Amino acid sequence: MAKLLLLLFSFVSLLQLSLQQAPECSATQLCPIGCCSKYGVCGTGPDYCGTDCVSTCDFKADCNPGWDDKKWSKAETCPLNVCCSKFGFCGTTKDFCGDKTVKRPSCAVNDTPITRVIGYYEAWSTTNRPCYNMLPEEIPFGYYTDIIFSFATIDPKTFEIKAGDSKTADFMQRISAIKLIQPDIKIWIAVGGWAFNDPGPTQSTFSDMAASTDATKKFIDSLIKLMNKYGFDGIDIDWEYPVADDRFGKGADFKNFVTFMKSLADRMHGGDQKKSVSLTLPSSFWYLQHFDIKNLEKHVDWFNIMSYDIHGSWDIDNKWTGPYASSHTNMTEIQDALDLLWRNDIKPAKVTFGMSFYSRSFTLQNAGCNTPGCVVSSGGNAGECSGTTGVLLHPEIADIVDKNKLTPTLHREAAVKSVTWGDQWTTFDDAATWRLKSNVIRGQCIPGVMVWAMSQDDKEWTNIKALTSAVGRKVMEPPTFVPALPATQKPSPPKVAELCRWSGCYQDCPAGFKTVQRNGHKEIMLNGENCLDGGVDKLCCPADQEMPTCEWRGHRNSGVCKPGCNDGEVKVGSLRVGCNFSHQAACCTDGAATKSYGMCKWVGEAPTCNKDCPSDYPNKIFSSRLAAGGEQPCISGTKHYCCQEPKPSHFDKCDWVKKGSPPRFEQDFICEDSCPAGQIKLATEVGGMNADNGCFGGARAYCCEPSKPLVPRGDDDDDDEDEDPFGGNQNKEFQLLLESYMKNPTCPATILNPSEGSMFGNAFTKRDLVREAAEHRSLLQGRATDCEEDRFFRLISFSALLLTSSPPMLDRLSAVYDEIFAGAYDTALETDSIRSYYGRHEGMDPNALMRYVYMNPMDAGPGFRRAARTETTFCQILPVTKRDLSVSTRNTSKNLSTLASRHITWLQNIGAGRPDMSTILEGILNNELSLHYARWQHLDAQGGPMLELAYWIGDTPGVPTGSEMNRFRDASQGHAENFVVFHFHVNQHTNWIAHVDGRTRVGVQSVQVFHGYTTDERNGQAWRVDNTASTRDGFGCPDTQLWYVGAGTTLPSNQLPSDQAFFQRFQRWSQMLFDDGYLATPALNLIHNGGRMVDNNGHQDLDPQDPGSLLRGGVDHPAWGVNPHTVNFLIDGTQYDFTPQDPFA
Repeated sequence: MAKLLLLLFSFVSLLQLSLQQAPECSATQLCPIGCCSKYGVCGTGPDYCGTDCVSTCDFKADCNPGWDDKKWSKAETCPLNVCCSKFGFCGTTKDFCGDKTVKRPSCAVNDTPITRVIGYYEAWSTTNRPCYNMLPEEIPFGYYTDIIFSFATIDPKTFEIKAGDSKTADFMQRISAIKLIQPDIKIWIAVGGWAFNDPGPTQSTFSDMAASTDATKKFIDSLIKLMNKYGFDGIDIDWEYPVADDRFGKGADFKNFVTFMKSLADRMHGGDQKKSVSLTLPSSFWYLQHFDIKNLEKHVDWFNIMSYDIHGSWDIDNKWTGPYASSHTNMTEIQDALDLLWRNDIKPAKVTFGMSFYSRSFTLQNAGCNTPGCVVSSGGNAGECSGTTGVLLHPEIADIVDKNKLTPTLHREAAVKSVTWGDQWTTFDDAATWRLKSNVIRGQCIPGVMVWAMSQDDKEWTNIKALTSAVGRKVMEPPTFVPALPATQKPSPPKVAELCRWSGCYQDCPAGFKTVQRNGHKEIMLNGENCLDGGVDKLCCPADQEMPTCEWRGHRNSGVCKPGCNDGEVKVGSLRVGCNFSHQAACCTDGAATKSYGMCKWVGEAPTCNKDCPSDYPNKIFSSRLAAGGEQPCISGTKHYCCQEPKPSHFDKCDWVKKGSPPRFEQDFICEDSCPAGQIKLATEVGGMNADNGCFGGARAYCCEPSKPLVPRGDDDDDDEDEDPFGGNQNKEFQLLLESYMKNPTCPATILNPSEGSMFGNAFTKRDLVREAAEHRSLLQGRATDCEEDRFFRLISFSALLLTSSPPMLDRLSAVYDEIFAGAYDTALETDSIRSYYGRHEGMDPNALMRYVYMNPMDAGPGFRRAARTETTFCQILPVTKRDLSVSTRNTSKNLSTLASRHITWLQNIGAGRPDMSTILEGILNNELSLHYARWQHLDAQGGPMLELAYWIGDTPGVPTGSEMNRFRDASQGHAENFVVFHFHVNQHTNWIAHVDGRTRVGVQSVQVFHGYTTDERNGQAWRVDNTASTRDGFGCPDTQLWYVGAGTTLPSNQLPSDQAFFQRFQRWSQMLFDDGYLATPALNLIHNGGRMVDNNGHQDLDPQDPGSLLRGGVDHPAWGVNPHTVNFLIDGTQYDFTPQDPFA
């Protein structure tokens, strides 16, 4: 969360002391504080700053202790109702307040239950930390009442809230998986954070937004869209901090923030939103004084107070705090922060008390002085997982305590524990200290706690279990899912009438729809007004419903059109063709297929369109200057599309869209007046030179994704639901999702084409299931028409939970999956088998793994078998050496970058124009793929170095090749790739360098492989293959095992010929990598400094027992004089070539 300053009252006390000591001053010797009187004494008020003042006479005190004139102080009173001392300074200690005390709320501890437990989820934890991180599917069941996803960002130009990157967007969608088994949990989105106000593009975004009514509206409008898209229940505003100069605040923030929060709360709490609002507060007076908390309280459901980070390494160079060992969660100091709230009559029910799952650590100046208050020289050593000086996660502290056999010391008054080892010192919280803190806050009637951060817990959820016990909460009982119903009793989803819709310029009617004949004419209802390249937009209606009668109405030969539908008709579109004035209306008879259109209407007439939605049509869906598109533009204002109450479910999750699916034109600025599959177009907005909608040509479309729940909640007629209200429904929904998939298993890959990435961190890829449909029609049960992204996403979410949740909870769901899906394809896909595979690869992304399974149902089983044989054959377990392996491989994540679409398949040869790993290896061994360069990288988040090898597709690096090399390329791409790139990941916290099979060998934890098309240069470093749009497939050893490159092994026998060829090629490639020096001592010498060499059968190898120090990123090698992580190289025997040429330079 944010880094806070110490309460400044100690600083102000020193100021007062300096005044009491009456320093000498003169016209040339200035007062450090206050005004210099004619007697040469520093002070404040009229006696010092008045007529006879000598110097620094403009000094003003913070507050007026009783002077007759207001001019001697900045304000009459102190912020936050703290006390004004006789010298005019603000504070809370006895020096300021005398005998005055704060009236704190008082409750009996046992009568004040903790009713909310909030966990902040760090979206970046799996990217920035190699261990002690958390995937969305790993959120524990039953401990948290609310989750706050951190953070979204705000575009500083448009003021629209958005995900900062594609991985954050992916996790935003996946965070809701916990609701499948804990449906009453609330999921919030947080915006802001400490870094948001750091120097950069967003440093003043909060200030700018709060100062502008228009910007505030843009933010809230975009927030509602984002909340609806991802299903967020609330918004947490974390502005760090208004007004404060050091955080780029502005004086107007104090009032503007209240105005902003009122507007936000009015929209969140009003209408049909019913969303919640919270606000994060600092615990330091220095920052909190700039929050108008009394007025802000009116507009929040509660405050989340950051009652941690009271101290840290930032204290060391601060002359008012000093370099002393102090706890960042000292309860005595936190009480001062709570008192600031009580001074302002904040309701304790609106306070959520912050706990932390991390701590601030220090390096002691003298290891012999290791108690609170001892002098420190710096922040503590960075944790292996936190990677930050002065920060240790609680699980890291637990590891240190266990490793060093430490006995923590309890500081009861401060409600913390401390430990010291060597010259390191830190404090932390556990069940005992959390219980002490809980008793304090419950005694002051506070009913809620929040945690920064839930994603810092260990895999056993040790910290949240301890906190739950400490605050006196019981863990929720897990759901008991009812067994699958017999096939004859399986429920069907409610039939929802489909709605007529426009096809888009370049698509035919979707499956299950057909074109509509224009009444009395031979042609169909169509509109090509905004289509380019001969496209035509056709009206399509559901084929299984009564076809409406439709007509274009309003045309006049004079060109003065008079649109309007007859009684019993509804307007479904508009057209300007043939009209010099006004437009034609597309009118259809009112029926089930057009009913939603009849519940809405356009409000406002050109040229001045300033009407609000009327009371009988109160729900504004959106606004447009051109209404549905074929109408006269508004010169002022906009037309509103207004709907009755309740709003039609067809018009849900709406937004402007520039491209169809799939897109017709490559150029982003050419818009296509089309919607993604399954969505309904309500309006068109043309582009052009003067348009501000991003369309240089064509038109964008306003598209809505209908809300279609599969199973209604709370079916009172279902006995199983009465017995188990949400377990029964979840079971039924999972059944329906699986059955829907089995009717159309080609849907995800061939129609939805979802964004995917790597098993080792994100997601998997599409593959050609059309071939499978043709080859296995008996299993695929034909094609169905209900192909929806929401259904596929929920299917993946359910299935990922089968891997991450405790087996007893989901055993009955497993039975449903095994019967319906795995039973139809392969026993290797049964739950126990996949759980076993997932369990052997702790860093694997469960969401990605299940995407791979559902998008490769025929080949996934054989793929898992090949992967298992590869692991058994090439991965080894070696005894731990004397080197310190303080972080277990079990807790080390293998998460890698979020990327786009996979090109190479490691596990199984799937054909369909994509090469598998066996084919790639064949090309390398035959020199059809030639090594272009090698490059070391150091990745803290992956626990150590990574070697990149880039192979050119062709026998001579840099020389272009044609179609003769296409078997090594991905035929589905729009261009011919030039590279195949490998990333070899080494975890320095494992036994990664060892004596194996007579030589010193490198132990690789995982390998990633992907295609590359072009190159780029970054930050002045040598060129590399551009991998920003490439997704990796890969191979990884199970936890505690490594692939020692080049080590001999016995290949499995009795394999399929294709598998046998793969294993033989893999072994030969492994030996080649070692013999050529790339995963051996020659390449290691570039990133190691010092170390001892040993003779291994006539070969000079690094000694695994004394390999020297591993160079981190940004450090030059002492022998080479360059940073080895910034240069490309090739190895030729004992020589290095640092000049591989960029083929595109």
